[in-house]
Amino acid sequence: MMKNTRFKIYTFFLFIFFTVLFLEILVRIIVDNGKNLSLEMMKYAKDYKIISQDKKIGIEHRKNISGKLMGVKVNLNSNGLRNNFEIKEDTRKVLMIGDSMTFGWGAQKPFSKILNELLGDKYQILNAGIGNTNTKMQINNFFKNYSEIDIETIVINFFINDLEDVKIEPYNIIQKHLYIYTFINTSFHEVLIRLGFKPNWKAFYRNTFKNEKILNETFDEILKLKKFCMNNDIKLIINNIPELKDLKNYKFIKETEIISTFAENNGIKFINSYQILKNYDEKLLWVTNKDLHANDFAHSLIGEYLHMSLFNESDS
Repeated sequence: MMKNTRFKIYTFFLFIFFTVLFLEILVRIIVDNGKNLSLEMMKYAKDYKIISQDKKIGIEHRKNISGKLMGVKVNLNSNGLRNNFEIKEDTRKVLMIGDSMTFGWGAQKPFSKILNELLGDKYQILNAGIGNTNTKMQINNFFKNYSEIDIETIVINFFINDLEDVKIEPYNIIQKHLYIYTFINTSFHEVLIRLGFKPNWKAFYRNTFKNEKILNETFDEILKLKKFCMNNDIKLIINNIPELKDLKNYKFIKETEIISTFAENNGIKFINSYQILKNYDEKLLWVTNKDLHANDFAHSLIGEYLHMSLFNESDS
């Protein structure tokens, strides 16, 4: 009787093991085509990012690492910046801080690189964008890692989810090594959203603006950065990057006005990249139909708009 029970237990666990192994192989062969958003984000988190010892920063980039994410080449230099060059002392420097939109997720040439090409060798546009971070984290990352650099201009690239209360949790061994976990977990969350058990994208973004604690903390961090910029003769600018869904009937005009009004009331230059992107069919701006990050075409538009808005002929 005991032998029969043990045999059944062993058989059950062997069945589970080989089922998981089979499904893992299927996901890696069929689903992992280099363009699956959830799997590529998992690789980004695992291989390109580290959890900061400073909880206010949350996430930092690794340094001196390169590879492919979402089908495009990604290079992080010795400062953890997404640049193919090292910082030079004899150039005018503009620092771009922001999230995955600034980082240039899925784009070969982020708008920081487009702007650098338009400005020429006199400038270095430094890309400090880090995916899955909010504005508070980005500013604290600046103070730790980039405040000693001789910077002429800092641009806070604000995306609609940059008030999200980001929870940082280390990956466990299953999350690190089993692609099937990420695939199933993502699919499960998508089902919950469709069934109404979790907020959809519109409700989620709007709810972040209703969290007055996070909103006020974010504004306090921006004002702290403004004070630093004033003391060090640095220009501070906020650039709004819109959600790239339903641009013709944009859902977040009021939320954008909250940020623009704050900037105006505190003497911070505000520019809105929505003004250039709204003129285009949104599907032309996406990395894929399931990944609504800005693609290379959208980044070229933002880069050209920044060039027009921030620099005149004498500067460039």
